[in-house]
Amino acid sequence: MNFEKLSAYISVFLPVIFLAGLTVVLGKNPWFSFTNNALSDMGSLKNPERWYFNGFLMAFAVITLIAAVGAFRSGLSYLMIFASVSLFLVGVFPEELPYHSPAAVLFYLIALADIAITGIKLGRSGVSPGYLWSVLAIFTFILMLYLIKAHVFRGLAIPEMVGAITILAWFVYIGLLRLCSQL
Repeated sequence: MNFEKLSAYISVFLPVIFLAGLTVVLGKNPWFSFTNNALSDMGSLKNPERWYFNGFLMAFAVITLIAAVGAFRSGLSYLMIFASVSLFLVGVFPEELPYHSPAAVLFYLIALADIAITGIKLGRSGVSPGYLWSVLAIFTFILMLYLIKAHVFRGLAIPEMVGAITILAWFVYIGLLRLCSQL
């Protein structure tokens, strides 16, 4: 199997990989609450089980990087490679360290910006759902900001998951686009 096809399949299966990894991490952290914690709380220096979260995040970022490189080579990404690197750094630097928050914020900013930019490109080239993806990326970013600033939840996990769902759905979409173009 060539790299292009492999990276497209990885794109399609990223949500499954994410859910499987998150399930394992949550199993090791039964105290975790989506409404009261940030996902990174599971990777805190204070948590003896932190290696599960941080290790999973770094491994997932590497897998995502493969999908991002394939998307870039196919013209379906401009910035997602940098988002993947930022995600890796979120796992490298636990939340107590100064580089953690900038890496986490950059991950979401870069990934959602890439979806918006690439969506416009797709829309202009005649793939009309592209414009919808651009709107969804902007809406997701605004919704995340609202949920955080309005303190709808005590923790950040739900706003983080809102962003993650949009990003993972985008990977499935571009993976399917790539696979269908290879048939």
